[in-house]
Amino acid sequence: MQYSSLFSSNRISEWRVFAPLHFGLDILALTIGWNAARTWALPVHLRGAIPSALIIVGLWTLTAFARGLYRRKEAWTAAHAIRQAVESDLAACGLALFAGLFVNRTSTEVSRAFVLAFAPSSLALLVLSFYAAMMITGAIQKKWCAPKRVAILGGDPEIATLLRDLEAASSGALTVTGTILTDANDSSSGLRVLGTIRQLAEVINRESLDQLICPASVSMHEFELCGAISHRMGVTISRPLAPSVSQSVRFKYYREYGIDFLDAEPVPFTQNQQLIKRFVDVVGSAVLLILLAPLLAVLALLIRLTSPGPILYKSLRVGKGGRYFKFWKFRSMFVNGLERRDLMAVNEKHGHLFKMRNDPRVTPLGRVMRRFSLDELPQLGNVLLGEMSLVGPRPLPSEDLNPDGPSEQHAVWADQRVRVLPGITGLWQIRGRSELSFEQMMELDLHYLRNWSLALDIQILLETPLAALGGRGAY
Repeated sequence: MQYSSLFSSNRISEWRVFAPLHFGLDILALTIGWNAARTWALPVHLRGAIPSALIIVGLWTLTAFARGLYRRKEAWTAAHAIRQAVESDLAACGLALFAGLFVNRTSTEVSRAFVLAFAPSSLALLVLSFYAAMMITGAIQKKWCAPKRVAILGGDPEIATLLRDLEAASSGALTVTGTILTDANDSSSGLRVLGTIRQLAEVINRESLDQLICPASVSMHEFELCGAISHRMGVTISRPLAPSVSQSVRFKYYREYGIDFLDAEPVPFTQNQQLIKRFVDVVGSAVLLILLAPLLAVLALLIRLTSPGPILYKSLRVGKGGRYFKFWKFRSMFVNGLERRDLMAVNEKHGHLFKMRNDPRVTPLGRVMRRFSLDELPQLGNVLLGEMSLVGPRPLPSEDLNPDGPSEQHAVWADQRVRVLPGITGLWQIRGRSELSFEQMMELDLHYLRNWSLALDIQILLETPLAALGGRGAY
């Protein structure tokens, strides 16, 4: 699963929806930004000195296609979105200066005042354009486009179970069609038998497959045979790694001296990485607390008016090194209600998770706050104090883990996650939240730790508002 991308353009149908939609919304964004800047930055008698938006949008369109801004990419990430928005903004500003100074003979002062207003407004609108295109594309894909079709090679029961979990958590975006047996003695592991690998090309055409999952139980010879056929037919073939191999290392593929290498590297968080991450945490949380102060005040007042009890909920959570810290949230439950131990029989999750879709302890206001993750905002204070990070594995309640902080049952996962500060948001929060199983949450935690980078943190931060506004998996 490609957790690092907002979506993969391997499925041409997805790209065909997104690319023209994104282009159209970008044109709308630039037109709005252009007219708004001309209105805000210039007095009425000077507005005619600025070229019309139609001229600039036409020139910008030619520039954008010459630069290949809407050319198909292997995967769209938040970094792609920001880079494309900046490139589009710079191109539009350059065209504005050119048209103003050399076509309309606009004065330097007028052009400078206009561009200073146009540049930030258009950049913000272009970023919003990308996210709007993402949301609309997702809605169209979910409602009208066919889900990605996946089949498993062989009869590995563990992979079959994983695929079923993945299908259940994908909200209809993925369909596990069945298994393709490697020989007549294979077991289907409960999945529908589609055929054998000797019939692979026929099965791909008949079932319209998009991806093949090839577990380690399939021999290298069979893997190479299937790989040749899937490559010819444009179908992705994936070979998952055993959890014991992949949980504590990250992988780097490269080609050297004519040979392909796959390196398994340990997962260190260097001192420089920690300094960079802490700098982003302090600046980001301080800015967000200032910007969100009115919202925080309104939520605090509503909590006070709608149900008796404190505004903030505080509990002990497991932080870095397994140390406990006091975790803050806006209170979303009734005071003196049922205890969690009284509801364990109706817990909808397992492992170290407790989740209920219709928790009777939650207040009406609490349901709204939880749906849009507004109850998590006080944790910005935990970030400023150095107890949490903006991005990282979510901190679990102290009573859910061993008294010394980790987990005996899931030792590798627990050992890795306590090496870093827990986060307000993370891969789990933008990939489905409570709809995901505990095993999927562990997988996402470990993926984050193996592949951490500042760009990944920024991507998660940019995707978080989209996930929160969508409300998927929040309860």
